[in-house]
Amino acid sequence: MLWRLPPCPAYDVEGTESWLTDMAAQGWMLEKGSFLLGVASFEKAKPAAVRYRLEAAPKHASDWDDNGGSPGFEAVEMNADSGWEFVARRGQFYIYRSETGNSLELHTDPQVQALAIKTLQRRQIGNLCTTMSWGIIHSLLYFWKGFSLVLAAADEGPSIVLLTVLIPLWMAGSGIVQVVHLQKLKKKLKEGIPLDHRKGWRKGQSRFYGIRLLRILLIALWVVLVFHMWDKDITNFGKQERADYQGALPFATMSDFAEGVYEPTWRDLRYDYVMEWNNAILNRGIRWYEHAAVHCPDGSVLQGGLHVVYYDAASGWMAKALAFEYLRAERARARENYEPLKCPDFGLDEAVAYRNEFHFPCVILRKGNIVLHAMFFQTGSGEELPLAEWAGILAASLA
Repeated sequence: MLWRLPPCPAYDVEGTESWLTDMAAQGWMLEKGSFLLGVASFEKAKPAAVRYRLEAAPKHASDWDDNGGSPGFEAVEMNADSGWEFVARRGQFYIYRSETGNSLELHTDPQVQALAIKTLQRRQIGNLCTTMSWGIIHSLLYFWKGFSLVLAAADEGPSIVLLTVLIPLWMAGSGIVQVVHLQKLKKKLKEGIPLDHRKGWRKGQSRFYGIRLLRILLIALWVVLVFHMWDKDITNFGKQERADYQGALPFATMSDFAEGVYEPTWRDLRYDYVMEWNNAILNRGIRWYEHAAVHCPDGSVLQGGLHVVYYDAASGWMAKALAFEYLRAERARARENYEPLKCPDFGLDEAVAYRNEFHFPCVILRKGNIVLHAMFFQTGSGEELPLAEWAGILAASLA
C-alpha cells in the first residue's frame, strides 16, 4: 500500500484525473473508498493505461449520507454498464475509472458537464455565503458584547489575534478561489472545449503542498496559543502574590490613597495578585488586583478593592486605540448599567470616569503612551473617598 497527498486541490478536475492516470501507469491503482482525511491510498498492481474521470456530485455529498457519500446504486450500475467503475469520492467529485480502452467516455457532451459544474458552483457559492455570513454575524455579536481585538492583542499578544483573523480570511479566500476555478471550468465546457484529461499536474505541485503545509502549521500554532491562553486562566500562570512582588509600580495604589496602617484583606491568587507582561505592542503591561484596608490615625478605615490595568504602549496611536477600545468595551458590557461620571481635568491627554456593569466607579486615564484603567470600590461603613481624590492620586502618579 502507498499513501500519497494529492498534488492539486479536489476541484482541479483535470489535474486530479491526470495524476491518477500517471499513478496507474507507474503500477499504483487508487483503492476503493480512499481519500481518508484528504490522503489517497494506492495498491500495487501492474502498470496499465487506466483512465480516470471525475463527476461533480449533483447534490452535497458527505460520509454521513445514507449511501456513505457514493453516487448511489443506480448511478454506479449505469456507469458500470458503460465500462466505468466507481472508485472513491474526493470532496464533491465522484471518481470513476476504466481499465479498458474501448469503453466510451463517461461524459461526451461538454454542455452536460457544464451544467453539472454549474450546479456544484452554485452550491459552493451558497456554502461560502452562509459561512461568511455566519462569521460576520458571529464577529459582530462578540463586538456588540464588548470583545475587542485591540485589547486582546494587548493582553494576549498580537500573534493569536492575527491568526484568529487570518485563518478565517484564508479559508474564505480558498472558497473564492474554488468558485473562480469552477467558473473557468464551466466557461470552457460551455464553449464546447472538452476537458484536458492529460493536464500537467507537476507544475503547481510544490506550490500546492507549500500552501497546504503553511495552513496546517498556522492552524496548529493557533490551537497551541489558544490552549496556552486557556491554561493560563486555569493555572493562574504569570500571576504573583502582591506580597512577593519586588518590582517598582508606575502608578499609585491603595496605600497612597490614605495614611495609616495597611492591612491586606483578601489573600487569594485568583483575585488578589499582580501580573506583568510585554509583547510586540506593549513595552509593559501590569494587572493589579488589590483588596485591603487602611486604618487611619483618626480611627476611620479606607477599605475596598483597587483593580488596575496598566498599558505602556509601543506608540502613541496604539495608546489612543487602547483607551478608545477600553471605553467602548466597557460601555458594551455594561449597556443600560453604564453611567457617565463627571471627571476632573487632571491635565492628562484623556480622562474619562463612569460606573461599570457592577455600578463601581472607574476611570480611564491616558498620558502619552501610558493608558491606565482603574476600578476602585469601597466597602465598610466609613466615609467614601471621592472619585476626584483617588483618581487624582492615580493621575498624578503617571510618569
